[in-house]
Amino acid sequence: MEQTKLKRFKRILCTFILSIIFNTSLNSYTFSNNNDIKYRALTHIAKNENAFNEKDSIKNEIIIEVKKYILKQSPKSHKNISEYIVNGALNHNIDICFIMAQTQLETNFGTLGVGREVSRRSMFGVAGKKYLNYQDAVNDYCKILRKSYLVRGRTEQHLLTKYVTYTGKRYAANMRYEKELSTVYRNILSKTKISSLQTKFNRLS
Repeated sequence: MEQTKLKRFKRILCTFILSIIFNTSLNSYTFSNNNDIKYRALTHIAKNENAFNEKDSIKNEIIIEVKKYILKQSPKSHKNISEYIVNGALNHNIDICFIMAQTQLETNFGTLGVGREVSRRSMFGVAGKKYLNYQDAVNDYCKILRKSYLVRGRTEQHLLTKYVTYTGKRYAANMRYEKELSTVYRNILSKTKISSLQTKFNRLS
């Protein structure tokens, strides 16, 4: 009888000790695992923050490059044209140099013809459109490109050789338009770092 009680007591004691060991190990693993998860999360946040800061820095460089070029070509243009162009291009993933080339060709950055403030502010010569400000003009132009021109695999390079909508409608009646636009575009590429900076920016996206 006493031996039976002793055996039972030993089993209970062993079970109790094993339970303590198991729970301690589990808690240790959980603590370690939770710390590991927190560390990975913090590392991920830090990397994202660094990427965001780097993108912001590159974007500022692009704006400065665009502003320098515009000031040389059109010193009387609106002071915020460069910011509008860069923001519109990056938000819609459009080649900044292409946008610059077209507004330079059409209205010399809003200083000629329908692009003037006293006219329709239509920087890109968009037919029948009148804008309250140049920011609206840039945003509308970017939407038009994305909706009607840069579709079905077509890129800005395609438009430099044949500037038509997906239905075949030409942007301009001038049959030499693509050649003139390409000349301005290549000039911007050769005189600025805008294209390489935009490539760096896109790699961080």
